[in-house]
Amino acid sequence: MTDRDAIRAYVDRCEPNARVHLGLLSNPLARTNWQSVGHRQLREQLPDPSSALETGSLSDLVPAFERLLFRERVNVLVLNGGDGTIHHALNAAVCVTRRAAETVGHHVPLPLFLFVNGGGMNMLARVFGSRGHPVRTLRRFLGKLRGARFGTLPKRAVPLLAAREPDGFERLGYIFGSELVFNALTMYERFGQGYPALVRFLWEVAAGYTLHTELWHQFGHLLEAPETPLVIDDTHYAHYTSVVATTVPLQLVKGLVGTLRTTAYPTMMNAVAVLPTDKGEVIRLIPHLMRGAKADGIQYARSVRRMVLHGAYTLDGERFDRHERDRAAPLEIVGTQHIVWGVVP
Repeated sequence: MTDRDAIRAYVDRCEPNARVHLGLLSNPLARTNWQSVGHRQLREQLPDPSSALETGSLSDLVPAFERLLFRERVNVLVLNGGDGTIHHALNAAVCVTRRAAETVGHHVPLPLFLFVNGGGMNMLARVFGSRGHPVRTLRRFLGKLRGARFGTLPKRAVPLLAAREPDGFERLGYIFGSELVFNALTMYERFGQGYPALVRFLWEVAAGYTLHTELWHQFGHLLEAPETPLVIDDTHYAHYTSVVATTVPLQLVKGLVGTLRTTAYPTMMNAVAVLPTDKGEVIRLIPHLMRGAKADGIQYARSVRRMVLHGAYTLDGERFDRHERDRAAPLEIVGTQHIVWGVVP
């Protein structure tokens, strides 16, 4: 267990007047890192290269955060990977700071993050304007860093939502998708990588339905509507096909899939539900979803506090295929008070 003095020293590093101490956490298997040896290049840019770690497995994340925060006293962390890397890293960081808060008896903040696009899909890099190659993003940030104090860095807040299982287990994230989204993400890699591939998958499904292609005959069942209801706050929908909830603007490709364009407030999220269950109707709604346009059958909801549904789901592009017993039990999606602060480089 981390001792109290180490935790307090880290908390002092998060005061507005503190000097910036930059660290790096990379997923070596993320796509851009794998192709361009991104971690080594980023490490060479750091003022203190000893504050750079790679995590080869999920079990490495909690020890990595404990070292970076409480031993190295990193207050700005370059998080290098895609949405999946960010998802697991944020959950580990919340776990570590929550345990530290229990040790010292007061709030222990998360570090300030610089999200760099080291993976195939990275929504937060889009939100914070750091979509380019990780090395270019870091160099741009370092150019603005000279003489800056922790409290003067330009930053933006993103609240987190939570997926809660009936046994109380909770996963935090910023983009939730119901079972149809789970199925789409399972299949989209057939069409390439990243968000453009996901968009292409949606269009291919639409064309397949219209033209009765082999693709449709093979994978059309993935658009089957669930047989269970959906609850959004106090509204009960007996039937629906899919729902997405997010705390960040949801624009997958420039000019396309701009369905949800605002950042949510803490304890809240924004949602869009596709209500028709007929596959043809769902296909016809895809262009409207791409543009974020209103249409009969699409329900947009802002400032949502709670959703209840069933089945497999996704968080930040990570797929969670619940066990058969758990699929029958309701899954609760709620807004939380957890806030992640990211640097705008």
